[in-house]
Amino acid sequence: MDSKKSTRAVIGAMIALFANMGINSTFSIFLPSFMEEWGAENMATIALSATFGCIMTFICSTFLFGTLLKKIEPRVIFVICGVLAVVYCLICSFASAIWMIIVAGLFGGINLAFGTHAMGVATITPYFGNYGAKVSTIIALVLASASVGATAFSFLPGALLGVMAWRQVYLVIMVIVLVCNLVAFFIIPKQEKAQSGAAAGAAQAQAAEVPGLTKGQALKTPSFWLVFVGILMLSISYLGISTYMPSLLTTYGMAQSTASAMQGIMQGVGILFVFLGGAITNKLGIKGLILLTAVPLVAGALVYALVYPNMAVIWLAVICSVLCVTGAMTSNICPVITATLFGNKDLNSINPIFSGGAFWGGAALATQVIGRVVTATGSFSKGYITAAAICVVGTVLLFLALAVGPMKKKAA
Repeated sequence: MDSKKSTRAVIGAMIALFANMGINSTFSIFLPSFMEEWGAENMATIALSATFGCIMTFICSTFLFGTLLKKIEPRVIFVICGVLAVVYCLICSFASAIWMIIVAGLFGGINLAFGTHAMGVATITPYFGNYGAKVSTIIALVLASASVGATAFSFLPGALLGVMAWRQVYLVIMVIVLVCNLVAFFIIPKQEKAQSGAAAGAAQAQAAEVPGLTKGQALKTPSFWLVFVGILMLSISYLGISTYMPSLLTTYGMAQSTASAMQGIMQGVGILFVFLGGAITNKLGIKGLILLTAVPLVAGALVYALVYPNMAVIWLAVICSVLCVTGAMTSNICPVITATLFGNKDLNSINPIFSGGAFWGGAALATQVIGRVVTATGSFSKGYITAAAICVVGTVLLFLALAVGPMKKKAA
């Protein structure tokens, strides 16, 4: 297999994930601007943009992604992502009512489904043979590019908001994301045409020998649903904390530009953790990866909830953000736990359900679960305590999934 093509696939996937994750990380940065435009009492209603957007991500990832990949090669999907990004940004830029922001979120959700996480893994899957023992590291590298995008797009709006209106900032973001997706399209190699005759038969026979379960078989196992709900809960925790962090910080007196930079710091440290996720898996296994994702996240949320209100200083916010950012490694857990529990036979059909479906289904619920707690109680602290508790339950479910793993039974 051509090693140049495998390298191009990695580079193209990284560029695309950088842009598509980046644009979808901006909602929390603009949330204070939306609240200023349409009233702070409408916070949870405005957050429906993220909720419905993530529901669209959930639907597309769960029911459309696997089927679409069988008909369209990955690089073509990134062109679609570019178009969706243009629509999303234009609607946001010219929005005159909250419902328009919510509609924009639907387009952003479709873009998120096809442009991040599962999509990046699907792009490099045909070249796994070239990566050898470094497959986990390569996956981590590609997923880390999403965190790079989230970091860059956290700092960028905060910087631009100081010199231009938030509506104009959306137009700048639109151009960047469109260009990145088009660049990815030209870098990622074309898929080879399907073989025919005896060669196709030999390829099918070889595929049949790949150890693991099909999606249909996986769906019938308790492990599948334990992982699905577990990832869902980790996502609710991490993304709920991330979404409302700028609002929490500004509530306790921090300037919006500083709060934006704080989220950028959080995402920046997340790059390191996501990249290290591959090495952590190789050294500590999937259980170590889960613990290193969840334990600091819970600790950071609790410190934010119980300590920060009484010590609202930047250094404490930085410490909490660094702790919470390990939640970004939830994206690493998805493909690794899929391969661990169900093998590689149907990785590109099962992983999107966890990586896109459960992960972003959790994001859809995060804005409402945490947001409604904050709105009902008037306390960010209680919202963050709720997020910590949800994370603990999700972690327990993932360990239960590993304990009853179907591949263990097949090996026995």
